[in-house]
Amino acid sequence: MDSYFEKGIFLEGTLWIKGRVHFGASIKGDVNSSDSFIISSTGFVKGTIHSYDISNSGKIEGDLFSKNKTILAQGGHLTGDITTYQLVIDEGSDFGGRCKMIEAPVEKRSTDSEANAEKISNKKSLLTHRAKVFSTAKITSIVMSRISQLIPFNSHPKIARVFLIGFLVIGAFLFFNFDNVQINKTKKIISVGYAFLDDGSYEEAERVFKDILKTEKDFPRAYAGLGQVFFQRKFYQEAITQFKHSVDLMPSNVEYKLSLAKSYQSLGQLKPAEKYFQLAVDQSPAKANSLYQYGLFMEEKGELKNAISHYRKALKMDKNLYEVHEPLGKILEKTGELGGAIAQYTLALKNDKKNPTLNFTIGRLLLNSKNSSKAIFHFERALSFTPRDFKAHIKVAEMLMGKGMTDESLALYETASSIDPKNPKVYSEMGKAYLEKQDLGAALKFFKKSVILQPENAENQYQFGKLLLQAKEFNNARQALEKALSLRDNHPPTYYELGRALLEESNSKDAEVVFRKAVAGDSENIFYSLALVESLVINKKYNTALDRLLKLIKTYPENVKLQFSLCNIYSKKKFYTAAIKHCELAYKLKPIQDVNIMNRLAWLYAKKRLNLDLGINLMKLVNKAEPKNPKYIDTMSELLYAKGDIVEAVKIIREAIRLDPKNSYYKQQIWKFKNIPYAQN
Repeated sequence: MDSYFEKGIFLEGTLWIKGRVHFGASIKGDVNSSDSFIISSTGFVKGTIHSYDISNSGKIEGDLFSKNKTILAQGGHLTGDITTYQLVIDEGSDFGGRCKMIEAPVEKRSTDSEANAEKISNKKSLLTHRAKVFSTAKITSIVMSRISQLIPFNSHPKIARVFLIGFLVIGAFLFFNFDNVQINKTKKIISVGYAFLDDGSYEEAERVFKDILKTEKDFPRAYAGLGQVFFQRKFYQEAITQFKHSVDLMPSNVEYKLSLAKSYQSLGQLKPAEKYFQLAVDQSPAKANSLYQYGLFMEEKGELKNAISHYRKALKMDKNLYEVHEPLGKILEKTGELGGAIAQYTLALKNDKKNPTLNFTIGRLLLNSKNSSKAIFHFERALSFTPRDFKAHIKVAEMLMGKGMTDESLALYETASSIDPKNPKVYSEMGKAYLEKQDLGAALKFFKKSVILQPENAENQYQFGKLLLQAKEFNNARQALEKALSLRDNHPPTYYELGRALLEESNSKDAEVVFRKAVAGDSENIFYSLALVESLVINKKYNTALDRLLKLIKTYPENVKLQFSLCNIYSKKKFYTAAIKHCELAYKLKPIQDVNIMNRLAWLYAKKRLNLDLGINLMKLVNKAEPKNPKYIDTMSELLYAKGDIVEAVKIIREAIRLDPKNSYYKQQIWKFKNIPYAQN
C-alpha cells in the first residue's frame, strides 16, 4: 500500500512508515521506512533516513542508510553520507558527502506484518529467556560453609540445629535465585534496548531504557543507552544529561566519557568536550579508540599537528583500527604530504575495498603525483563499483584531460555517452578533447550533437561557430555565432569570431561594428584591435586605423602583427618609405619568416626601386614556399620589370594569368610591361 505526504505538511520528530512512501512534505527528524521512500522535488528531510530503497529528487540534510538501492535523481540535493548496496546518480543531482557500499542487499521482508511478527517474536524470546541460576548444591555448600563458622549453633540441640539449617538453606536458595534472576532479567532487557538502538529503532530503544530506569535508577548502562538514543537523534543536550549520569555512576568507564565528550563537541561546546576527551586519554593512555576520538576532535579544532600525533599514536596501539587511516590521509593531503596521504588511504581501502570514494581519491592523488598507470587502476576500480554513474565517468575524464591524457579521457566520455546518450555535456567535452587532438572534423561532429540537444547553451554555440568558421562554412558559422550572442551578448570572443565570419562573407561594414564591440569588451586583446583595423582598412578608413595602430605600437613596439599592419596602411596611403620601415621591422622581428611580410617588403622595394636584388631573393623564397600563388608571382614580375628585365617579367606574369585567367589586373600588368618603360611608370 502506498502512502502520500503532500506539499505543505510540516512534521517534527521521528517518522515510522510502512509500505511504499511518496514524500513531498517537510520533516525535521529521522525517517524509518520499511519499503521504498521516494522524495519528490518539494520534499525536505532534515535527519537520518533508514529504508530498503531511497530515491531523492528533493532536499536532504542527513545520512542515508539503504538496504538495497539509493537513487540521487535530477534536481535532488543531499548533504550527508550514504550507506547502500547500489548507488545511481543522475545528471543534475547534487551530492556532498561520502558513500559506503555494503557487500550485498539485505533481503526484503515479504510483508510488513511478517516483519512486525518477527520483531515481536525476537523481543519476546529475549525477554522470556530463562536466566542461568546457581545450582541447589552450590547454594547449600555456600550456606553450610558460613553456618559452620557461627558459634551459637553449637549450643542448640542437634534436632534444632538440623531444622534451623534446613530453613536457612531454603531461604538462601530462594534469596540467591531471586536476586540472580532479577539481574539477568535486567541484562536481557537492556540488550533488547541496545538491539533496537543498533537497528535504528530509537523510539523503542528509548522506551526500553526508560522502563529500566524506573526501577533501576543506578544502572549506568541504561543511562548510556538513553544517551546514545538522544545523540543519534541529534538531541545533544539531552544526551549530555544522560551521559553525565553514566559517568557519575561508573567513572572508570572510558567509553562513557568519550560519548559525553562527543555530545559536547556536537553541541559546539569545545571546552567541556576537550576536558572529557583528555580525561578519557589520561585514564586509558593505551586505548587506541580514545586517542582516535581525541584526534578527530583536534582536527575539528584546526590543530592538525596535534590531530596527526593522536592518530599515529592510535595506530601504534592498534594497527587494525582502520577508521583512523582515512581522516589521517585527509590531513596529510591538506598539508601537502601526498605520499603519506596515498599510503593512509590505501590502508583504509584494505578494510573497505568496495569504497568508490576512496578509490577516486587515491586515483586523483596518484595522478597529481604523475603516477598515471596506478591512478587509472584505481579509477577503473571505482567506476566498476558504480558502472552507471554518469557524473563519476565525466569527473574522471576531466581529470585525465587536465593531465593531457586525451585518449584515456575520450574512452570514458564514450562510456558516459552510452549511459546518458541525450546529455549535451558529454558531447561538448568530447568536442574539446578532439580539439586537443587537432581533429577538427570529429570536434565539429560532437559540438554539433551538443548544440542539437541543447540549442540554448551559449558556450556550445560559440564553439560550434568557431569550428564551422575553420571549416569555411561561413554562413553556418555566422548563424551559430549570432545565436550564441543572442544567449550571451557580452562575450568579446564571440564578437571577434562573428566579425571574422562577416569579413569572409565580404560584409566589412557589419564586421567593423562587431569588432568594435569585441574591443570594447576587451581592449587589451591585440587580436581584436588588429581585426578592427583590418575592417577599417577594407572600409578605407585609413586615418582611423592608423591612429589606433600608432597608440598600440607605443605599448607593444615589438609586436610583429602591429608593425606589419602599419606597413600595410602606409602602403595604402602611398607613404612607401614609412611602409618599408615598418615592414623591415616586422621582417626582423619574425623568427620564422612570414611569406606575407616578405612579399609586401619585396613589392615596396619594387615600388621605390630600392634593394631590388634583395627583393628578388626574398621572392625566390616565397615562391619556393608557395609556387602556385599568382599574387606572389606578380610581385616577382614587378621586381624584374623594375630592374629592366622586361622579357623575364612578361614571362613570369603569363604564369600568373595561367593560374588565374579571370583576373584582369594581371592582364593589365602584361600590357604595362610591354608598352610602358619602368622610368615612365
